[in-house]
Amino acid sequence: MESGVRGSGELGSPPEVKTSAATVIRVAVVAPPGPTHERTVQALRQLGSEVALEIHHATAPMFARLDAADLDLVVLDDELGEGWLELLDARGAEGPPVLVVTSRQDEPQAVEAFRRGASDCVARGPDFEHRLAVASLEQIRRHRAQREHGDARRQIAWLEHMHQSVVEEIPAAVAVTDPAGRVLTVNAAFVRLLGVAPGSSEGRLLAELLPVPLPERGELVEARIHRQQGDTSAVALSSAPLTDAAGAPRGRVAILQDLTDWKQLERQVTQSEKMASIGQLAAGVAHEINNPMGFIHANLFQLGEYLEELTRVWERIGPLRKAVSAGEFETARALGEELDKLVRETDADYLVDDALKAVRESLEGSERIRHIVQDLRAFAHQGSDDRVEADLNQCLDSTAHIVWTMTKHSVVLTKDYRELPPVLCFPMQLKQVFMNLLVNAYQAIEESPDCERGQIRLRTRLVGDAVEIEVEDNGVGMSPEQAGRIFEPFFTTKDVGDGTGLGLSTSYNIVKRHEGTLEVTSEPGVRTCFCVRLPVARRESRSPA
Repeated sequence: MESGVRGSGELGSPPEVKTSAATVIRVAVVAPPGPTHERTVQALRQLGSEVALEIHHATAPMFARLDAADLDLVVLDDELGEGWLELLDARGAEGPPVLVVTSRQDEPQAVEAFRRGASDCVARGPDFEHRLAVASLEQIRRHRAQREHGDARRQIAWLEHMHQSVVEEIPAAVAVTDPAGRVLTVNAAFVRLLGVAPGSSEGRLLAELLPVPLPERGELVEARIHRQQGDTSAVALSSAPLTDAAGAPRGRVAILQDLTDWKQLERQVTQSEKMASIGQLAAGVAHEINNPMGFIHANLFQLGEYLEELTRVWERIGPLRKAVSAGEFETARALGEELDKLVRETDADYLVDDALKAVRESLEGSERIRHIVQDLRAFAHQGSDDRVEADLNQCLDSTAHIVWTMTKHSVVLTKDYRELPPVLCFPMQLKQVFMNLLVNAYQAIEESPDCERGQIRLRTRLVGDAVEIEVEDNGVGMSPEQAGRIFEPFFTTKDVGDGTGLGLSTSYNIVKRHEGTLEVTSEPGVRTCFCVRLPVARRESRSPA
């Protein structure tokens, strides 16, 4: 009972305790030995075979067990003397309920028991066993319900703490919105990434904070965040819907991943690939520069000899001019005859014509060197982070000119360029793609034992709203298995030490970043054709990461 002493009356049989085989009801009985103790134990036996009784005939051992988590109930007999009140005072808030068994029928005894923390009080009487069993069962059920509720509450608190910790510690910016798109909560990474003040995002439309609309589920888009501090950062943006148990929409969660470090690594890998490509072309470039440098040097040496001869002629002109100016015509006539003789000896007319020819040849050679260096500098340049309009025919042709220095002695290069509209792109990155394809084509020709004369064909054309660039060779070709893995990072068909396996993987990612495709078709021993397809018009709102 909640207050007072339980009296006699017809209560019926106590309800049956329904527990699983693994559940044991643990009850501690604290009572002096004797008949009253036996009646208490007998009453508790009615609860079923699942009840495990823990018998104590003194209060001292129970002080250490009052807050035990494995106890469902403590039955305390007031015949223990003053010790039972001290035991009640020692009971903690989280301990099992304490049911007091008393021999007195007066109200003050029950009030004192409740004041000290008893959960119920049962007086001995004719139907004591029934009343004690019912009261015990009620307290056990209530305690177990409270314990389960507490466990659930603690579990929920732990899950909330875990969820908060995961959201806060995840290395990405997270924002949760309601169905209307207003921000409910963001993590610290979101505040740092967008450069907003803590607490200023909640309640605002997420669309006001992001540069592009939220992508659909399963999509990943690349965007650039412009912070209030003035700096920018590239991010990858994804989102997913939030629904309740019935599937009704409850909002969305947006995740932004800072790509700054990834972009830096990408630039480093791309630059390394460029340098590796230039390293492969170094011998051809050196040869291409060495040829004009050779005849420029020879022409300069020849010009030096010509100037020495012409200097002799020039030295005779000075005295002749003075004699003419002074009116010494006889002296002038003699000097003129000597000059004419020297001109015939040195063949001065030939020297002048040949010197002019040598200067023209040297200028042509220096122009060839200037173009090679200019193409190399343009190719090696990292480029900017912003797209610009570019002529892909020019990008392909300047890259082919660099590769041609290495391949012209063993490969016939044919070009079929159609008129193309300007494409908004990253030109330096696309030049890297063209370089990788051209070098791979040349190496495939070099590896082919049956190829007497290599052929590389370059084709460009406009197909619908996309530009297509094809690089085809008649080299060794690839098997279907190799063609299926050619764009995997670190996969290479070359011998160990001859390739990194990153060239085509890097090229594939660059083309994908331009919302384009890079495809390959190949026949072993016959041909291989790589086709780059790029859209002319770029979607302003989205750019796949």
